[in-house]
Amino acid sequence: MDITSFIFLAFVGISLFIYWLVPTKAQWLVLLIDSLIFYFVTVKPYTFIYVVISVFTVWGAALYFRRTDSTKKKRLALALTVVLNVGILVALKYTNMFIGTFNYWTGKSAATVNWIAPLAISYYTLSLISYLVDCYGEALEPEKNPLKLLLFTTYFPQMVSGPICRYSQTGTQLFEEHRFDYDRVLSGMRRTLWGLLKKVIVADHVAMIANVMFDDPDLFSGPWVIIAACVFMVQLFFDFSGCMDIVMGVSKCFGIILPENFNVPFLSKSVQEFWGSRWHITLGAWLKDYVMYPISRTKLFKRTSKSFKNRFGRSGQKIPYYAAMFVVWTLMGIWHGSSWKYMIGEGWFFWIVIVAGQVFEPASKKLKEKLHIKEDNIVWNAFQVARTFLLVSIGNIAFRADSLAATFYMYKRAFAWSGIIEQLHAIDDGINGFGGIGSLAAVGLIGLMQIICDFRQYAGKSNQEIVAKRPIVVRWIIYYAAIFILFWFALDTASEFVYFQF
Repeated sequence: MDITSFIFLAFVGISLFIYWLVPTKAQWLVLLIDSLIFYFVTVKPYTFIYVVISVFTVWGAALYFRRTDSTKKKRLALALTVVLNVGILVALKYTNMFIGTFNYWTGKSAATVNWIAPLAISYYTLSLISYLVDCYGEALEPEKNPLKLLLFTTYFPQMVSGPICRYSQTGTQLFEEHRFDYDRVLSGMRRTLWGLLKKVIVADHVAMIANVMFDDPDLFSGPWVIIAACVFMVQLFFDFSGCMDIVMGVSKCFGIILPENFNVPFLSKSVQEFWGSRWHITLGAWLKDYVMYPISRTKLFKRTSKSFKNRFGRSGQKIPYYAAMFVVWTLMGIWHGSSWKYMIGEGWFFWIVIVAGQVFEPASKKLKEKLHIKEDNIVWNAFQVARTFLLVSIGNIAFRADSLAATFYMYKRAFAWSGIIEQLHAIDDGINGFGGIGSLAAVGLIGLMQIICDFRQYAGKSNQEIVAKRPIVVRWIIYYAAIFILFWFALDTASEFVYFQF
């Protein structure tokens, strides 16, 4: 079920009607039924067996932690449960990657498999692991009702593209009694509408340009390769953040607040800031809390850090930290997809950029002091923002390119500067379905509104006020105009979300 379709919106509307009609104590059961319906309609029903295995093994292990005083047994239960669930994820999503790598290095032709993974397996596996680890560390009281853990795992809005939720954030909300609140529901509907506009109007139209440039890389070279990367980055932002707006908005209508996944990423001043606190926030936070921090607390890490400090001074002390970061960014890369292009482009590339930034930070500070550049210098800040956007866009070439070979080929084409002017005509010829001046105006309007919202959010202002505080007549004119635009651009023809079914 596509969340940009009329069917989904009708499904949500009917679900909300029933949700507010039943006794408040039964509301979570309505959400569970809705989630199961959404799952079975969206993907192959038999894949649900993997979800059941994951939920019940985690549920049982978490309860076991409270029934034994043996630390050794707890660790064994934790390790076995994590290995089982990660093993299911790896087997279903990465087997063909392993087979392809084996064939490449050995010259063999082992057959690939055609296994279908459950909906959102990459998201719910991380959510369940966080729940399990938190129960192991006694930060959470284990859920006694397995159906409630099943709802936490399969809650339908977040089964599309996340965010990666933790039980401490959303678990209790799912089972609380929620009273109807007109303002909250209207606020959720506004955000849903905004997300649909971002996806259908901007992301899908910008994708037409990106597709022309990526689908035939032989046609473009030099600066056009970089422009293609930047165009795709814009498409990805409006696609992914639009999806999150829909998910957050729908969830808010039910009275459930999910963790934010974006915080004006295009105003980041460094790649580390971009990935650390502004883009796909829940994934970065998960890797930091459940991979980076545990590694840094190990005896091996502390011993190695002390040894390097004694040999090479304070700078040497950071080497084990960079090694731990390498593990994190390897996982970041492989999480994005079952191909080496993700490992290199979404993982190791950004690891190199961030490490380089930290290594050269002292030299950068000295240079700024010599040039008398202050932190609040507008030109300097604009340079940092532009530099970050460019680096992130270059890294994401791997995300969009068809393969690792295509990724390196595009990087190579970026250094070829021939026929630059003629290539503009190829772009113009390829965008026949863009829709003319009307589409361009709609894309420009939504894009401008997003820029205004980003600067307001960066300044700590609420974007809800932009519409919510207008007179009622003005508000409803805006609502009807937005709905009309969605109908005009054929809402049901929207393409699939980039991060769908990860």
